[in-house]
Amino acid sequence: MKKNIAHIITLTSLSLGLISIITSFNCQFEVASYLIFGCLFLDVVDGTIARYLKTCSEFGKQLDSLSDFIGFGIAPAILMYNFINVEFDNRILAYTTFLIPIFSALRLAKYNSETTKKKYFTGLTTPVNGLLFSALVLIKIQEKNLLISTILINQFTILILIVSMSILLIAPIRTFNLRFDGLTQDKRKLFFIFISICIIYLFNFTGIPILILIYVLLSVFKLII
Repeated sequence: MKKNIAHIITLTSLSLGLISIITSFNCQFEVASYLIFGCLFLDVVDGTIARYLKTCSEFGKQLDSLSDFIGFGIAPAILMYNFINVEFDNRILAYTTFLIPIFSALRLAKYNSETTKKKYFTGLTTPVNGLLFSALVLIKIQEKNLLISTILINQFTILILIVSMSILLIAPIRTFNLRFDGLTQDKRKLFFIFISICIIYLFNFTGIPILILIYVLLSVFKLII
């Protein structure tokens, strides 16, 4: 039974991703976004529990990747596809959201093919990618500053984000991991977590794109690995 605990959490995450897809088609964009956040939380929990219980396995790795593909590849893409159609009525832009699951699949396939364990990731992770696009929808709904909302939620910005984030998924850059079981050993990562909490507290969901930009810059310039 112990070895299946992490698998059950992973399957729960996968289920939330599927529900997010359904709610996106029903134009319940806020609910769909929160469900992707739920996928992110469970994705952190299942990996932490698997390592704590020492039940990591190849089966668990593959199952986790399938769950990630649903929750952070397909669900955000469908969310953005429907959101763009409703918000901008631009089918060409909406079809660019196909890049999200395509490059997520490439990213996960590349990760699963690695034979050696590393302390860092290569390329942006799919959860970070899914987090950004689910946050954009919540920014549109909840951001009271019209200027910020207009800058972030417009067709040009969304196009740039879709293309750039897709490229970053498979880019040969080292990005640092934030696994809880290893955080206490790295003060720089703990400082990043502290800054993240402060930014989220001050800016709410609008702080998420800022955090992701900081995360990418710290990784690119190898300030944290």
